[in-house]
Formats: sequence, structure tokens, C-alpha cells
Amino acid sequence: MTNGPRGRRSGRSTSSGTDERTARDLQHQVEEFGRETDGLLSAALPGLPTRPIEILRREARYIVRASGSKGLPLYVKEEQLATLDLRLACELDSVGRYLAVEESTFGLLATLDRTPVLRIDYRRDMYAAPAAHIQVHAHRGALSHLLSKAGHPHPHDMSALHIPVGGARFRPCLEDFIQFLIVECKFDSLPGWQDCVRIGRERWRRRQAAAVTRDMPEEAARVLRELGYKVESPEPPPGAKQKALRNW
Repeated sequence: MTNGPRGRRSGRSTSSGTDERTARDLQHQVEEFGRETDGLLSAALPGLPTRPIEILRREARYIVRASGSKGLPLYVKEEQLATLDLRLACELDSVGRYLAVEESTFGLLATLDRTPVLRIDYRRDMYAAPAAHIQVHAHRGALSHLLSKAGHPHPHDMSALHIPVGGARFRPCLEDFIQFLIVECKFDSLPGWQDCVRIGRERWRRRQAAAVTRDMPEEAARVLRELGYKVESPEPPPGAKQKALRNW
């Protein structure tokens, strides 16, 4: 390659080609994730639209959300009593290789007045509250009294509490929330929903296990050696991602 204009044009073309490949890779992974989510919902919950989710592009990220943005209907004995709110914002991770969820919301809303009942929220860059947390929209006298005595600024609003649920790596997945809706809340379900949820949960936990391994490779290597695997560390060995390990 020469040092003249042709060489400089080639450099820009290479950079542009890399960006295009990265964009295509992100789109491919999001579409695959969308198909998995679509299949999970369609196999577990009755009365959903033909395509329960839709994928929207917002600049450098994709939004996977409930179709039509109004939420998905939840039924009890074929009567719609609630709505499932679902939204996930996806990007490639910090190394530009793996799909990462930047934000997610799984919410249960009462149909009667669209009042939120509870939400499981995740914000990757959350600092003022736990990155992954539950918010309960309800009132409980004893808890309100306790919060009031403790000086909480909103003692009568339980949704002001952010209940931690395991951080970025160990937070509940959509499969957990769907099983909660069916088993605990008694919403209608489709035959065979358990198998679909179990398969999806295993897929999620395998991906999270891979992410945890990338966060602390030396710890993962140590455990594998204890199990009898032969693992060689590169030089220099990669360090643990302290932010991923220590964030609330």
C-alpha cells in the first residue's frame, strides 16, 4: 500500500467495511433474539397477536418490545384482566461481538385502569439504584409505617423502592417472569408452556454463564482446573471486569 491518496481511501474503506459488518452482525443477533422471544411468548401465553413482538431501530440500538407498544393481553378463564409490558433495548457489548441488553422492562399492568402492579427493570448504567430491581406498585400499611418512621421521602409509595434482584448477570429472565404470571398469578397458559420456558431459561443461563466467564476469566480458569480441565492462560492474563463484579 502506498502513502498517497489511494492508500488513504483504502483505509477509510476498510473502516467503513468494518462498521458495516458490525452493523450487520448486530442486526442478525437481534433478529435471532427476536425470533426466540417471539417463539417463547407464542408457546406459553394464549390469545396473543400473530407476532407478539416487534423490533425497532433507534440509532445504534434496537428495541425489542411488545407488538404495538400497548402490551400483550393476559387472560384468566379467557377474560383479559391484565397486560404484559415488555421492552428490551439491545446493543453489541463493549468488545463489539456479543449481543447485550442495555435496558429491559417486564411489567404487569391491570387492564381495569392500566395501573402498574409490578415491574422488573434493568438498566445497565444505573447508579442511583440497583441495576436490576423489582418495583411493586401497591400499598401496605406496616411497610408504609416503617418507611415513614425511617424518614423515607415517599413512605406510602412502594414503587419508590428498588428491590435488587442479582445485578446485570444474575437478574431474572423473561422466562422467569412468564412462569411467575402463570404459576403465581394464575393467568391462562398454553399446553406445553413448561418445556418452552425451561428451554429458554437454560439458553439464557448459558449465555449469562459465558458473560460471567468473560467478566472474570482467571476465576473461571481456576474452577475449571479444579474440575480437571487443562486451561492455559494467555500472556498477559486478562483481568476481571471490576465494574461488572461490583456494581449494585
